[in-house]
Amino acid sequence: MNQVPERLLRVCLPACILGVAILLIAAAGCTNVTTPTGGDSISGSVAGDYAGGTIYIAAIDAAAYSASEIRVMEIGEHPERSQYVSGFAALDAPGEYVISGLPPGNYTVYAWADTDDNGRIDHLDYRDPTGWYCTPSHLTPVGVAVTPENAATGVDITLVAPTPYPDDDREIAVGSGGGRLTVQKGCHVLQVWGTPEERAYAYGYLCGPQIRDWIDYVLIESFMQSPVEYEDLFIPYIEEHMAPANPKYMAELDAMLAGMNAGGTDLYIPSLSRNLTRYDLLAENTYDFMLYYKLYGLRMGDLGINLATTGDAGVSPHLCTSAIAWGNLTANEELAGGVIHGKNMDGENDLRKVTVNSLLVIATDPGPGAKRTVGIDWPGFIGTFNGMNEDGLVLVPHSSPSIPDWNATDLVPTNFLFMDALRSESDVAGAWAYWEKANGTRTGGNNAGVSAPYGNGTGSIPAAFETDSYGGAVRGPGVVEPDDCLLIANNFYLYRGVYPSAVERVDGYHAEVRPEDYRYRNLLALLDGYRKEERTIGTPEMIALMQSASVSEEYRGTTEYTFIAYPDAGAFAVAKEDLAAVILDAPFAEFARFEFEEVFERPSTV
Repeated sequence: MNQVPERLLRVCLPACILGVAILLIAAAGCTNVTTPTGGDSISGSVAGDYAGGTIYIAAIDAAAYSASEIRVMEIGEHPERSQYVSGFAALDAPGEYVISGLPPGNYTVYAWADTDDNGRIDHLDYRDPTGWYCTPSHLTPVGVAVTPENAATGVDITLVAPTPYPDDDREIAVGSGGGRLTVQKGCHVLQVWGTPEERAYAYGYLCGPQIRDWIDYVLIESFMQSPVEYEDLFIPYIEEHMAPANPKYMAELDAMLAGMNAGGTDLYIPSLSRNLTRYDLLAENTYDFMLYYKLYGLRMGDLGINLATTGDAGVSPHLCTSAIAWGNLTANEELAGGVIHGKNMDGENDLRKVTVNSLLVIATDPGPGAKRTVGIDWPGFIGTFNGMNEDGLVLVPHSSPSIPDWNATDLVPTNFLFMDALRSESDVAGAWAYWEKANGTRTGGNNAGVSAPYGNGTGSIPAAFETDSYGGAVRGPGVVEPDDCLLIANNFYLYRGVYPSAVERVDGYHAEVRPEDYRYRNLLALLDGYRKEERTIGTPEMIALMQSASVSEEYRGTTEYTFIAYPDAGAFAVAKEDLAAVILDAPFAEFARFEFEEVFERPSTV
C-alpha cells in the first residue's frame, strides 16, 4: 500500500436514470423529403452499413428525453411514431434527408435501417444498423438546435453494424494449447487452454472482431466518449501508472493482439486514426477505473487536488447488486443449505448493444498448478469480473465510491486481481488473504461479493470485500440488516477508509441503509416477505430478488446480464437482456444453467 496520505480528488456527475414508461402515440413525420422548408427543419445525409430496408431518421426532443431513453423508445413497434419522436424522415436507401415541421428546440437525431421492414429495431446480432449525430470530439449523441430563423443543416449520420460472432464453431491450436469458440444453450462460450500466451493468442484469433468492436463502440464511444481525452490523457496515464506493474498480463495482451492480427481482424479505429495497441487492450481490462478517471479525474480541474483541501466531490454511479443466501435460508430440496449467489451487472449499456451481443462465457484451463475458471465477461477480458473457479469460489464486483490513488505507479486492474485469486484460492478466507498480500495498488473503491461452498456449515460464510486503493475490510452478515444473508450494492457499510477523506468526500460510507438505497430496500422487503411466508430461497426466489433490484426507484432498464452462482453444486446460470423478446432487464429474461464442467467439454479428437 502507499504511504502518502495526500490523494487526488475529483467530482463525478450523477448517474442518469432511465425513464421506463412507453406509450406509442402518433408523431409528426415526413417521408423522402429532399429540401429544407425553413427554420423548422433538420437535414443532412445518412451513410454507412446498409443491407436493405427503410432507413428512419428520428428527431427526439432532448429537453424531454435523454439520449439513454432511446433504449426505451426502441422496445415498441414503429419507434419512429412513439412519444419520444417529434418528427422523422424515411429513406429507401442511404442519402440525403430532411425532417420538417419541428418546433424550436434541441434534438437528438437517431437513425436506423429497418432491414426487414418489420417495424422494429432489431439489435440481435446487429441486424439493424444504427447511428446518431455526433461530433469527432464527442461520440455519443450531440444535440442539434432548431430555431425559427435557422434550419439545422449538415446533420450527417453514419449507420454502423458491429460484427457478430460467427454461426459455426471455430477452433485453433497454438503450440500445446489453443482455443475453441462455440455456442451452448444459446450462450457464446470461449474455451482456452495452454500457457498464458497460447491462450491469449487463441482468444485474439477467435474473437478479434468482437474485441475490436468492444473497444471502439463501448470503451471509447460509449464510456469515454471523447477520443481526445482517451488518447491524450487516459492512455498515457495507464502506460505510466499501470502497464509497468503488470508485465505478466501485458505479455498476454501482446499475444492477444498478435492473434487478432493473424486472424485478419481490422485493427484500425477511425476515431483515433490509428490501429489498436496493447494499451487499448489494457484500457478495456480496466474500464471500471477508466470511468473513475473520467468522472473523478477529468470533470473538475486538473490532476493535482489534495484530499485535505478540496470540497465535496459528489457521488459515483451506483451500479450492480448482489444477494447471497445459504444455511437455513436455503434449506430446501434444491439447495440443501448450500450457497446461492445472484448478481446483476448494471449500467454497461451502449446504444449499439455490443455489451449484450458480445457477452461470453469464458472457460479457462491454465494447466497444472492453477485452478480452472469460468468468467462471464466480454471479449478482450483476460482477467474476470464475474468469475467462479473449479472449487466453487466466486468473485463479483460492485463499484463503490472512493477516490483512487492517482499517484500510484503500480495500479492493478480489478479483473486481474479477481483472476489471480480464483486461480490460487478455494474459499473466502483464502481470497481475503490473497487480497492482503497481493502486490500493487487497487484501482479505487470496490465491493467484491465473495462466496464459496458452505458445506452445511463446514465451509465459507460469504462476505463483501469493501476495499479501495489504500486498504479494506471484510463485511459479513449482520453489520447492517439483514442478519441471516448478505446484500451488496455500491457503498461501504463497514470500511470507512484508511484515509477517510477518500471515502467521505464521495459519500462512500453509509452507517446504515438509507431511505434512498432503493435497490437494497427492495431486496430487504422481498426477503421480509419470504420470512413471513416461511419460504426458503431457491432459484425462483433469487431471480425474484434480482428482478426487484433491477426495477427500483433508483433505475431500471439497465441490467445487461445477471449471473447466478451455485458454489456448493459447482454450477452457474446466466441471463442477458433479451434482444429478440425486447426485455431490457436481464433477470426477466430466460436463464441458461450450466454445470461448471459442462463448459469445458470439447469434441473428442479420437
